[in-house]
Amino acid sequence: MSEERQLHLLSSYRLATSYPLQQTPDEVAAWLNGFAALWHPAALAGAVQPPQASSSYDHDLPRTGFVYCVPEGAYLFQPDDWNQRVEQANAVVFRATASRAETIERLLSALRETGRATGLFDAPPEAVRLFAGLGYGYLMLDTLYEAMDHEKLLDAPGFWADVVAARDALERSEDYKASLKSAAEKLQAGREPVYSGSLYWLDWVHVDPKNLDTPWPASLAAGLPITVLASGETLEQLAEQAPDRFSELKAKIPPDLPQAVDLCCGSYRDREDALLPIESQLWNLRAARRATHKLFGVEPAVYGRKKSAFHPQLPGWLTHMGFKHAVLVSSDGGLIPSIRSSAVNWPGPDGKAVEAFTREPLPAHDPHTFFNLVYHLHQATSYDSAPTVSLVHKAEPAFATYHDLLALADLAPVFGDWTNLSRYFGGATSGDYIGVQSADEFFADYLDDRTTNLHRPDPVSGFPNHLRLRRRIDSTFTLAALHRALTPPTPEDEDSLRALTEVEDAIETRGVNIGAGGEESPTLTPLETHWAKKLADRVQARSADGQPGLMVFNPCGFTRRVALEINGVRGAIPVADPVKAAEFSGTAARLVVEVPSLGFAWVPRAGNAAPPKPRIKLADGLTVRNEFIECDVDATTGGIRSFRDLRTRATRFGQQLVFNPGSKMIARDVRVTNSGAALGEIVSTGDLVNDHDEILATFKQRVRAWLGRPVLELRIELDVKHQPTGYPWHAFYGARFGWRDERAVLFRGVNGSNAQTGYTRPVSPDYLEVRLGAERSFLFTGGLPFVQRHGARMADVILVPEGEQARTFDLLLATDRDVPMQTAQGWVSPSPVVFTEKGPPAIGAAGWLAHIDMPSLLLMSLRPCDPSEGANRAITGSLIETAGFSGAADLRFARDPNTAALVDGMGNVLQPLAMNGDAIPLEYSAGETLRVKAEWI
Repeated sequence: MSEERQLHLLSSYRLATSYPLQQTPDEVAAWLNGFAALWHPAALAGAVQPPQASSSYDHDLPRTGFVYCVPEGAYLFQPDDWNQRVEQANAVVFRATASRAETIERLLSALRETGRATGLFDAPPEAVRLFAGLGYGYLMLDTLYEAMDHEKLLDAPGFWADVVAARDALERSEDYKASLKSAAEKLQAGREPVYSGSLYWLDWVHVDPKNLDTPWPASLAAGLPITVLASGETLEQLAEQAPDRFSELKAKIPPDLPQAVDLCCGSYRDREDALLPIESQLWNLRAARRATHKLFGVEPAVYGRKKSAFHPQLPGWLTHMGFKHAVLVSSDGGLIPSIRSSAVNWPGPDGKAVEAFTREPLPAHDPHTFFNLVYHLHQATSYDSAPTVSLVHKAEPAFATYHDLLALADLAPVFGDWTNLSRYFGGATSGDYIGVQSADEFFADYLDDRTTNLHRPDPVSGFPNHLRLRRRIDSTFTLAALHRALTPPTPEDEDSLRALTEVEDAIETRGVNIGAGGEESPTLTPLETHWAKKLADRVQARSADGQPGLMVFNPCGFTRRVALEINGVRGAIPVADPVKAAEFSGTAARLVVEVPSLGFAWVPRAGNAAPPKPRIKLADGLTVRNEFIECDVDATTGGIRSFRDLRTRATRFGQQLVFNPGSKMIARDVRVTNSGAALGEIVSTGDLVNDHDEILATFKQRVRAWLGRPVLELRIELDVKHQPTGYPWHAFYGARFGWRDERAVLFRGVNGSNAQTGYTRPVSPDYLEVRLGAERSFLFTGGLPFVQRHGARMADVILVPEGEQARTFDLLLATDRDVPMQTAQGWVSPSPVVFTEKGPPAIGAAGWLAHIDMPSLLLMSLRPCDPSEGANRAITGSLIETAGFSGAADLRFARDPNTAALVDGMGNVLQPLAMNGDAIPLEYSAGETLRVKAEWI
């Protein structure tokens, strides 16, 4: 065979430069495997130049001693007798396949058929790997020159001399790695004039809970930095179900030492957090950090998750919980801001920011990634301040060229350094500042996922069910905290709190998949009763016996007027503070009771007062009203014809039930079902029919107005005859609300803030506001989050898409609320009622046990916590600013605390607070989430 051996891969394709190329995966794999095979030491024996990718037209006449690789796939236009010409020329040809091992075996078989003997046929796998890595680096650099339209600056003769020296040393069983490293260093020297700055490579692992036995990528064993993304629950499953794999990972994460492995854990369970209550989202973050600390002895510094749950407030919350960095990448198709840079400084409305990585990783199992890698590298060097390429491993093994990259990294950092996110942000780069992002920049289609992909029986109703359960949990913790503020704990108290925490964990782990009615309710109810009774006993410790009454508690940080329907009341009681309205029927009473913030109200259960007379007619004909609002029911449809305030009498909302894509709402009956001194109620029943007058569903719709409460309650009950099927945003039963002027601007509640929205699907579990000049009209969704605009002045609240089993839904209408988040929270919060045989507390029939003097500073919950050394009891309070303004406030308790401090989301003290008399002074920024700890000695 001629000593002038050349090696050519015959193909019309080249590595992508200006735009990514797409062929079939097998075609691309065969191309890459064929080129790597040409760098096998046995193929390089006698070669006079590096392997090349060449056009088949240039080799219609094969040359003696040449080695040709023809990848399987696209047809090559060659002479019909080309194979015969190869044989006559005593050349070598082999076909590359999608299998690297099969391709190399075909090469070696073809070389052996030539009869030439060489010890390189049995070259060790490590040597084959390093030669292939060097070859891929040579190919990338040559293509990068072309992509950047740059002169080729590689010392080609010197590079090839090092390759030949390494090949010859290997054949002599001598040290060949030094020559390979020298060749790689020449590649690095040839790259640096093209881009002299630092280049970064990130290797990601997405742990798949369904494939826990999948081996770790080779980079972990090689000691290269990697970033592991998994939920806390998945990491627990890994430790339990794949202990060997878990141990392998844990060995790379030594506590209190610099780590090559970044744990990227942003949730304990991947779920629909963006539409869950704030305390639920914080629980998920807190549980994730606790789970990783328990398993690995470290807490994650990087926030990341597979199911999108991004929103504007997230940076501040991450800082609050102790995260330093975030991954702002959508892995499930969720909408996020379009950002060109790979790293950004992402601030929240409160001014707190995290460094966020925004470059979507390229799949390491896909051969297209490596065929297009030069294109991605060129884009990164052109547009990034810190050019970065990231790869991700999921459940599938990495493609063979990935191992070539690792081999190249073993020789020299030709195209930059491998790093993890902590090192990347710590010493590599600081992100570009992107400013506070609006709520409309984020959207995750949980409705379609839960309906189409998960086939949940509660794709919609799971959200309001969970919201109400969450508020019941927060209410119970708040009552326990108020009791703790008054009285040192007992062992029984600690046992009860542990049980309550277990219920909380169970409910939150299930998330919005609890099911209709809430499966954990029977477990939660006794704990609610226990703490309400315990607090009532403490407050009434000096009350007179023999005066049966009701103790009504308010777990919210603002005064509420609570509507109660109570049995067991003997006679009429006076309508005097705290009772604002009352009506009686036998032993049943309907009451409106004003309860101070974080306080109580005592109401007698027996009386001989004259029954109260209605001050206004609360229900009459087709109208319900109170002193604040009025609502007309449409006699034809049974929907709301006009909801208005009594000051301007301008219609704020109209409403109908609809079946999308088309239906008519027809009332069969509209009647007043209650018109008393406290409650006005109208119930309409009827049908939803299609264009052929076929019944799609029957409905019962109830509107209620309580005296003294500036809201209209709306309850909808559906009996679905025709089940909706298909895309849930197009096929559903819903409540359609309209407003009178298309110039109105929409706002929505987003994690405590009031955010203007122009989005077609302004989802919100809290409320939708229609603002027209000074008029503010509110639709409180009560956890029903999926809202879709219909035209310029209508919006649908989706109730029943495909698969939804719930049939009863509650909504609330109100006008001109100054702090709408108070209404949104208060409506779904319980008002625990304790039947007692004692009279009013010594301080009066109503009073507060804790108080915040700023309405916009919304208390989410109070919780007992472990006291510091020297204190015998402590509680923490979680608050969020909801009006968008910074300010100061005072927090007071009925019994003055001795010390106070600001703490982070994990309970670590951030800053002691000096008591201002009997008050804990708080300073906050717009939209800030803060946590305060109060202690008693």
